Amino acid sequence: MLIWEGIEEFVRVVEKGSFSKAAQAMGLSKSHMSKHVKKLENRLDVTLIHRTTRKLKLTNQGQEFFLKCQTILHDLEEARASLVNEITDPRGHIRLTVAGAFGEDFLSPVIAEFLQDYPDVSVDMTFTNRRVDLLEEQFDLAIRSGMDAKSTVLDEKLFSHPLITAASPKYLAKCGVPKSISELKSHNCLCGTLPHWRFQTGGHVREISVSGSWHSNNGRALVHAAKAGLGIIQVPDFYVTKTLAKGLLTEILTPYRVESNSFWAIYPKSHHVPRKSQMLVEYIRSKLNQLSF
Repeated sequence: MLIWEGIEEFVRVVEKGSFSKAAQAMGLSKSHMSKHVKKLENRLDVTLIHRTTRKLKLTNQGQEFFLKCQTILHDLEEARASLVNEITDPRGHIRLTVAGAFGEDFLSPVIAEFLQDYPDVSVDMTFTNRRVDLLEEQFDLAIRSGMDAKSTVLDEKLFSHPLITAASPKYLAKCGVPKSISELKSHNCLCGTLPHWRFQTGGHVREISVSGSWHSNNGRALVHAAKAGLGIIQVPDFYVTKTLAKGLLTEILTPYRVESNSFWAIYPKSHHVPRKSQMLVEYIRSKLNQLSF
């Protein structure tokens, strides 16, 4: 059908970032890709892609058309997959972004198991704490803690865990043990990605601004600094379970502990979620529920 001619070529060129890479992925020639995308533009009487010697850039109309066409192609792929039983046996590539020790210690082994169980799937796992534009950077999935993705339509809760506020016995002996969250303003609070901590008070979760002499987007670095007596930290419980058991850190402000800080699976909001991503999230949730933190 003429209406479909060039659409898949156009979507793959945008996804891959170049005509050459898209042609290689589809097993076609670069000239074929260029000719069919140009025919599509002529048929629509719009410019979809600005072509330069260095990179491709979508026009505003091209961006809108790409997102809609990508959704249609995903739906068609789902329909095709259902005919060949790929709903139970997923295949394809998943670009995933995670952060911190949770990703390293817990998600990595689970995803490795998933790939063993589903060998037709491949995963690109990127570790970063920064906020990622999933559409712009072409990620299929992000897993983040402590956020409900208010600006993101598609999100699922994976599991919840306590937030632990702790310091070393050395620091507490020197600077005193805070009895209320208001006393934190007079302490050296070792900050992570966000400049506030979360506490349960009056039946609600409250965010408290904190500051100190150490900032890091790495939970393990915060734990090391706290063990050295530098100050107070607030981290997910799995960062400090063994450290607390050994007495190297002491939990404080336990009456205000947040018991249900959540990890979320976050999908790009502008297109359909592929079944392979859904199955990976379901697999992760199932495995995490079996773990003891």
